[in-house]
Amino acid sequence: MEETRASGRRRPPDWDAIRAEYEGRLFHPALICERHGITTAQLRYRREQEDWISMKASPPRKADLVARMLRVLNAQIRELERAKDMPIDKKAKVLAEEVRTLDKLIEMGAAQRNVEPPTRKDMTDLRAKLVKRLEQSAR
Repeated sequence: MEETRASGRRRPPDWDAIRAEYEGRLFHPALICERHGITTAQLRYRREQEDWISMKASPPRKADLVARMLRVLNAQIRELERAKDMPIDKKAKVLAEEVRTLDKLIEMGAAQRNVEPPTRKDMTDLRAKLVKRLEQSAR
């Protein structure tokens, strides 16, 4: 499907649309090339240069992302506990940001079916435990 301008020259490919079709798995790559008047080599080059998501890659599941984020948060808390030279106000600021991250993760987990949302008491207890751990590491 070759689109031409009034002057007779071909219009440049709409790479945003091509990428959306490719990453969205809307069409087979050969059909995408045919639809947009590009070669498979051009598609491959763009895909590699712009690091497009592969058609073979499966999208990450929400539960896997939440589990990974919890591991990252746990590592950050451990690192914060080991930081002895960091001023207490900076530690408190970092901890507040981590608690916001934890709130978001819990909110995401509660959005799943058959999971009760956390109560305010649970969140207060969790924050208190985090603060206590931070105070213990400061000693």
